[in-house]
Order: sequence, then structure tokens, then C-alpha cells
Amino acid sequence: MDGVPIWLELKIIKNGKVTVSKSQIAWHSSHSRCGGVGFFLLNDPSTSDLFLFDGASVIEIHGSRIDDLRPAALYVGDMSGLIESLRPAACDLWCRSMTCGLRPAP
Repeated sequence: MDGVPIWLELKIIKNGKVTVSKSQIAWHSSHSRCGGVGFFLLNDPSTSDLFLFDGASVIEIHGSRIDDLRPAALYVGDMSGLIESLRPAACDLWCRSMTCGLRPAP
């Protein structure tokens, strides 16, 4: 998006909980520490709701109930409003990494 790579991990909520593998936890944790922009997009098939979270919150997401995570969601809704919410969230994460002295590769 505008020259910035955006990573989006898609997950299905099963029995009200989110499960993330150890390798996904490691990848998202390290990607965030390096200033990367990543998100988790969770789908609740029982309601068709989508939930968008910052990838840096991967440890909090893993094993948690969606009802407990809901207040921290960057977006809750259906697919029609997702892109409008994803763009500002991505820009916000990228700008925060820029204030840490990180710059895009040439």
C-alpha cells in the first residue's frame, strides 16, 4: 500500500477462540519489532463478523476468546467496511515505525 508492504494473517474463530501457531507468533513478533506492518484478520463464521488486530498483539490474540479481544479490535464489521479501516490502521503503524528511525528500503 503506497509502497509499504502490508501483511495480513487470516484466521477463523473456532468455538469462540483464536489459535495461532508458534511459528506465526514468532514471525509476527519479530516483524513488529523490526517496524513491519502486519495485521490479523479474524472471521467469526457464527456471525460473519470480521475483526482486525495489530500483528504486534499476536501473543494476546493466541488462545483468547473473541469476546475478550473485541475491545482492542481496530475494526469490527463486514467486508464492505474493512478496506476503509485497514488503510488508516496501516498508515498509523507505518508512521509509528518511522518515528523510531525506520525508513523504507530504497
